[in-house]
Amino acid sequence: MRSDRIGHFALETELWLLEQESGVASRPKRSVDIWFAPEPIANRVLHKMWKQVLTIWPNWLMVSVFRINNLIPGAFAHQINKTTATCLDVHNLLDVYPPRLKFTATQIEQGHAGLAKLGMKPTDRFVCFIVRDSAYTKKAFPEKDMSYHDFRNCDVDDYVAGAEALADRGLFVLRMGSVVSKPLVSSNPRVIDYANSKVRSEFMDLFLGAHCEFNVSDGLGFYAIPAMFRRPNAYVNYSPFFMYYSSRACDLGIAKTMIDTATGKRLNLTEMGKRGVARFGETSQFTSAGVSVKSNTPSEIKDLMLEMLDRIESKWLSRPEDDELQRKFWEKYSEIIGPDRINFHGEIWSKYGAQFLRDNQDWIL
Repeated sequence: MRSDRIGHFALETELWLLEQESGVASRPKRSVDIWFAPEPIANRVLHKMWKQVLTIWPNWLMVSVFRINNLIPGAFAHQINKTTATCLDVHNLLDVYPPRLKFTATQIEQGHAGLAKLGMKPTDRFVCFIVRDSAYTKKAFPEKDMSYHDFRNCDVDDYVAGAEALADRGLFVLRMGSVVSKPLVSSNPRVIDYANSKVRSEFMDLFLGAHCEFNVSDGLGFYAIPAMFRRPNAYVNYSPFFMYYSSRACDLGIAKTMIDTATGKRLNLTEMGKRGVARFGETSQFTSAGVSVKSNTPSEIKDLMLEMLDRIESKWLSRPEDDELQRKFWEKYSEIIGPDRINFHGEIWSKYGAQFLRDNQDWIL
């Protein structure tokens, strides 16, 4: 199992089960699947929950078995096939099949106790949000140079206006994360820095992600927990652009934009395609191309959060031009990411932020 990163540990495993159930992935008729989860394990509560549905054997045995198998000719025949595209639901299975994991009555009681410590009741509605920075990877993988992903980092301060706008609508808003670079600062009592609270635990990470109204993420691995429990994700500052999660009808999002460092002008979609930057996935590629990756503004983030809530509450007011803007965006998106359209996307069911497209029609060119 890809157990060192929560996104892979949660959603890649879930998608493997769905691909087996749906018949997308073939398997030998006479076979038994045995798994192991190498250290470090991103979430040990999730590890225990996976044991409810998978045969997981201890590492002290299985690491040796795996290595020995790899020395035998034809070793690949005895290895479980990977998912089609790691954590990407290219077969649109999450909206068709129910979650594989469930919380027990005892776990639900434990989760409600955690909510109480945060000043919340079981009936309170809440939204999770998580912001990528370099703090987690530096602590979890100190021996690795993770700077190739620096272009994906964001600033939690940019999310405060959106969080407070949701709180003004009566929801609690919880900033998630296990290791973060700086605290969330808000005077609104409904906006909670859960990541820096004493309540934060691996169990509560799962419980909150599984029970939120929706989750706001830039594509950081925590998004996988709401997805595996079929909760909606709202994406802001999404990157890399070509891997935008497009497979679920309930999801909504906007991506980071790209700026020509020489002129300071934003690249539109056609320019992103011509310069190849729509397919970049490492910081050095953007630097070499003379392009900087710009985060969404606090106003854009707030608009996206409120649009997501309006859609969930059936309060979103569509305009006549919205369908055409969505069509034009996804058509151009599919064009400029080239072969990655096939590699990372099935049917496109999610929506791009309607308010963003209304405000940036020149960007879709």
